[in-house]
Amino acid sequence: MDDVAQIATAAGPSAAPNVDSSGVPYKRITVRRLCGALGAEVGGVDLAQPLDAEVVAEIRRAFYDNHVICFRGQDLPPASQMAFTRIFGKVEQHPLYRSAQIDGFPEILVLEHKAGEYYNGRNDIWHADVTFAERPPLGSILHCRAIWEGFGDTMFANLCLAYEKLSDGMKRALSGMKAEHSAAILLVRNNRDKYNKPIEDIPPPVLHPVVRTLPETGRKALFVNSAYTTRLADMTVEESKPILDYLYQFGTRPDFIYRHRWRVGDVVMFDNRCLWHYVANDFPPQMHRRMHRTTAEGDAPA
Repeated sequence: MDDVAQIATAAGPSAAPNVDSSGVPYKRITVRRLCGALGAEVGGVDLAQPLDAEVVAEIRRAFYDNHVICFRGQDLPPASQMAFTRIFGKVEQHPLYRSAQIDGFPEILVLEHKAGEYYNGRNDIWHADVTFAERPPLGSILHCRAIWEGFGDTMFANLCLAYEKLSDGMKRALSGMKAEHSAAILLVRNNRDKYNKPIEDIPPPVLHPVVRTLPETGRKALFVNSAYTTRLADMTVEESKPILDYLYQFGTRPDFIYRHRWRVGDVVMFDNRCLWHYVANDFPPQMHRRMHRTTAEGDAPA
């Protein structure tokens, strides 16, 4: 047995080269884990070209296994980004943002800090996207079009891992519990900062389970976040706050986090059902940061 095989055998299947966490090899793509918590870099694929069924199946497997997948050196026209997103589901337009769009592709949201502007840190909070919807998104795809490497990184926290590390007593307490999610906080933040066209109407609050199960793997994940979760069901805001604050603090332990250092041409997809993300507000006013984001529809959390 060679040295690589010995290391892989000792560490378990997930450490072996180009296999998934069950030890099943990838045949058409390469997959390299990016850290212990989550994340993998996928190679051998040009996303601007049509993908055959076998490649699509392996990409989907890598995504569900790692929660974040990154493709380097890509140049995706809008139509190609839309086509890639569709392998995970229908492409959804953001329900509230309308200002930053690409002509002919209203589903693509442009996230941009233009050189010379002051960035007010709209996304430097740990959050999941659009959890105030009845069917929150499965995940989003970000295509990096402009960046200075080392600035404006995005961090991802693995809420499957966080749930698994909770005590048995806390897991029992959270079992069957639901929480209210609302866009009210987004409305206030958006209209105050004048980032987007003013938001006038928001959907009514919804209830989602505090712990949801991912159907592809059976793993459980915490499903609350500080941007949209207002309270726990059947509790007041004041009663809910200590429990939610504990989960927010616990879920961002360093050993649950992957920090992505962007390069121009990166395409990153993340699982919105079991992750929080956070944009580092560490870049100077003269930096141009531009992302094209598409989102695949999800289902009702269960």
